[in-house]
Amino acid sequence: MARHVTLMRHGQSEANAGHIWQGAGSSPLTAEGRRQAERAGARLARRRWTVVESSDLGRSADTARAAGFEPRQNPLWREGDIGEWEGLSGEVVLARYADQLKRIHLDPEAKLGVTGESPRQVADRAWEAFHDLAARLDDGQSALVVTHAGLLDALFGRLLELPAGHRRLGLLENTAFCEVTFGERGPMIRRYNDAAHLGPVSRMLEYLRSREPSVLVEMIRHGVTLSNLEGRVQGQSDRGLHPKGRTEARLLGEWIGEVDEVYSSPLGRAVATAETAFGRRPIPARGLMEIDLGEWEGELWEDLRAAGRLDGYLGNVQDFRRGGTGETWVEVRERMAAFMETLGRTHPGGRVAAASHGGAIRTYAAEILGLGYQKARKMLSPLANTSVTQVWMPSDRAPMLSTYNVAGHLEG
Repeated sequence: MARHVTLMRHGQSEANAGHIWQGAGSSPLTAEGRRQAERAGARLARRRWTVVESSDLGRSADTARAAGFEPRQNPLWREGDIGEWEGLSGEVVLARYADQLKRIHLDPEAKLGVTGESPRQVADRAWEAFHDLAARLDDGQSALVVTHAGLLDALFGRLLELPAGHRRLGLLENTAFCEVTFGERGPMIRRYNDAAHLGPVSRMLEYLRSREPSVLVEMIRHGVTLSNLEGRVQGQSDRGLHPKGRTEARLLGEWIGEVDEVYSSPLGRAVATAETAFGRRPIPARGLMEIDLGEWEGELWEDLRAAGRLDGYLGNVQDFRRGGTGETWVEVRERMAAFMETLGRTHPGGRVAAASHGGAIRTYAAEILGLGYQKARKMLSPLANTSVTQVWMPSDRAPMLSTYNVAGHLEG
């Protein structure tokens, strides 16, 4: 069994609403922030929590209370000290400290706001809190933490060993969830930036889209199939959706709303998912196909494992041609990246859906994050059926993974 830690950003504060920089200072929740917390709490109430913690800043502890919990307050979860930037507007910080803003993205030792903490110090503190909490859990137990965007940004950067430079992970929305599971091989990210209770496109993402030309791609894993339920290998073989998969796709469509265009893998399970969710025939794209699993196709995973036919697949030792005659991870990643690049060029300003497959989407998420094969297989969880992974594609910069494995529409 595994241990589970869900990390949640606090609700909207008055400083957030006023576009004011806030770090270790105090800013109360707005009425909207409390509503966000209540909506988050309705989802969180479906889980049993062994531990509930928050930072010792009011906006974090009050979010936990509005969500229905009384947290243990831990100062290690506090937002980073941002020194002279505290209480200044975003415009003022950009005007006065432009050079330092650039520096902190490249130098982990640079002080935030001249006199505050460095990114490394914030990451060290987050790392200590994170692993201390995980060590206090037994197998099968879950913990909830309400904390801050900057601290979580530092934590996930450390967890994924992301290089300095351009941002690869999306900015966290207020009351968004990030879930990490601790198993035998260490921590694995199950979902990132899940604010499904606030709608399909976060305010943060809408803000980014309004500021520069870009494309938002909703990458969707197909609904469940009979092969999924049987534990049967299903790469480019196709048995269609199970009735449960059609229900999942219908629920997805009710939540996700309108998009400008719909693409899908030509495999029937992806086509049917897109048709059911969006009510129209998708444009087929071979780049979105699942990995070809060669001679394993149609076999039961259990039988392959028992017969010792899975090579190094389970241990993630190295990339190889699946099933002897199939594709490698790198080949799938390259064709996915090539297709996504075309979407970035052909749909400026648009919101596009791309129905695909768990393995294929996972390879592209790893490409954005700059993760090698072993690291990606270890750190990124398999995707839930009809989950949504959002990719924001600015016109002049590398893509950003805004969300990962969001499936709130299936929780009701």
